[in-house]
Amino acid sequence: MKRYLLILTLIFVLGINAQSKIETKDYSMIERFPLEKYSKMKKIQKHLENVNIYDITYNSFDKTKVKGFLLLPNEDGKKYPVIIFNRGGNGSYGMVNDQYIVTFLSKIASKGFIIIASQLRGSEGSEGVDEFGGKDIDDVMSLFAIINNIEIADTSKIAQIGWSRGGITNFQLLKRTNKIRTTINIAGPSDILKTKRKEMFVVYQNRIKNYLLDSVYYSNKISPIFQIDSILNKKESFLFIHGDQDEKVPIAHSRELYGKTKEYGYKSKFILFENSEHSLFNQFEKVINDIISWLNSELI
Repeated sequence: MKRYLLILTLIFVLGINAQSKIETKDYSMIERFPLEKYSKMKKIQKHLENVNIYDITYNSFDKTKVKGFLLLPNEDGKKYPVIIFNRGGNGSYGMVNDQYIVTFLSKIASKGFIIIASQLRGSEGSEGVDEFGGKDIDDVMSLFAIINNIEIADTSKIAQIGWSRGGITNFQLLKRTNKIRTTINIAGPSDILKTKRKEMFVVYQNRIKNYLLDSVYYSNKISPIFQIDSILNKKESFLFIHGDQDEKVPIAHSRELYGKTKEYGYKSKFILFENSEHSLFNQFEKVINDIISWLNSELI
């Protein structure tokens, strides 16, 4: 049986074949899948043999209880780079589900990466109200306290992946911390006011603080294209991924961000996926391979 040490506030030993729950004053974690179910899943998805998957509940900066999840590679005696995954959607819509974890994130984790994510306040099981570019960013920043207590985490090698709305989170985090070495932005907006989806303006009204006072100012305050001059880590690198058939966030958004990061002197790469829409679902395996290749070049 493979085992490893995970330090929270004390040292706990977690076995692959034991269902575990760990609680501290700031967060708790429990295996996401029951043992019997996970054993059956591993027979179909062989890569799951290399990953343990946990749900976490943690206190954000203001003690709001927020849900998240944690994927840990389980090979003994190693330290692993860390990926912060920034989800899309808003509220409970767009929460990261089992299918997404199993078919996408766990395949990346199985190649030797810890993945941690917040489901954000205001989502199912979490307290509070979701915000765009507000307290949601603090929810993600609060994950660093957990990262710092994972013994097998190499905290000198931290990356982030943001999909869709997660691209907003990506660029807000880069203004808050210099600990992130590389950013992968998938189908993310550059300027939210350029959206052609009318329904999104209702979301902005409900999710962006003070939006009704000055929609342009407060939209610009969180739109990624206007944050590039405030990035703290001047050695940051960027990978932009986008499908050419994306109708939710047109490919022009990633092209604009790619060009602007290059203009500011950052290492930046753009990958176009032909005949793919917002989810890139029809080319998931290639997306995974491109992400792993980029992370290996930037973190390993």
